[in-house]
Amino acid sequence: MVKIKVPATSANLGPGFDFLGLALDLFNIVEFTPAEDWLITAEGYGAKKLSGQKDLLVCQAVKRVFAVTGESLNGGVIHLTNNIPDVGGLGSSASAIVGGLAAANTYLGEPLTKDELLYLASEIEGHPDNVAPAIFGGLVGVVKENTCSGQDSYSYLKIPFPMELQVVLAIPEISVATTEARKLLPSHVPFSEAVFNLTHTGLFIGACYANRLDLLETAMQDKLHQDRRAVLIPGFHSVIEAASENGAIGVALSGAGPTIIAFSKPDPIQAVGEGMVSAFAAHGIKAHWLSIAINNDGYIVV
Repeated sequence: MVKIKVPATSANLGPGFDFLGLALDLFNIVEFTPAEDWLITAEGYGAKKLSGQKDLLVCQAVKRVFAVTGESLNGGVIHLTNNIPDVGGLGSSASAIVGGLAAANTYLGEPLTKDELLYLASEIEGHPDNVAPAIFGGLVGVVKENTCSGQDSYSYLKIPFPMELQVVLAIPEISVATTEARKLLPSHVPFSEAVFNLTHTGLFIGACYANRLDLLETAMQDKLHQDRRAVLIPGFHSVIEAASENGAIGVALSGAGPTIIAFSKPDPIQAVGEGMVSAFAAHGIKAHWLSIAINNDGYIVV
């Protein structure tokens, strides 16, 4: 039996749309053993809808590794322990994919490198900014490229993140599907919006390298996706404002939402979390907040 811990991830972080992702110290666990048929059990978030299913993302990932490496597989016994909320915005799907890939790869003696796992995970997930930090840990920028052969490849960079900062998550009791949130985005955007996000993404990365915490609030502003997705999240702008007013250094929609991520020094953490929850409550949405550290390791074999 193989047991894998996979961190939650937060993508985009404001302007870094489909590019930036951050791994968080909140984990789903995948346990896997090959068998003659599939038997899936689960506990935690989404347990009822996942238990007994045979074509989950985690199963697809396991099958993919066995197929790529030329190994035979009839089925598997998989147990999922889900500590990552599945409301959206924290990479629960990415954790299932990476967990399945890593479990199968570990069982087979690690024939695939992490770079190869990134390729497979991105094929299944469709968005490398969610899976890359789950594999490598920390803050990662990742770019999809087309090679001369027509096959996709991925270039990634681990970016140092100010380790004195804590992550504060505001998790509302609503669900937003990534596919639904993506439908709200236009196929073309004004040139000025593209320039805005390019410059702010550059500022965000520079602020991380230079440890310029004073720049993060400005650097995490966005014009491409957040305002367009806000219609799915009652109180979104009020929650963003509440985080800043209570001491957050930077705040943004986590992935496609509805979770909102803020960065804070230790002292105002409680005020930031409670402020965001109160802002959601003012719009009739129940929410809770968590304070967690950044994960620098990516998935680990337990």
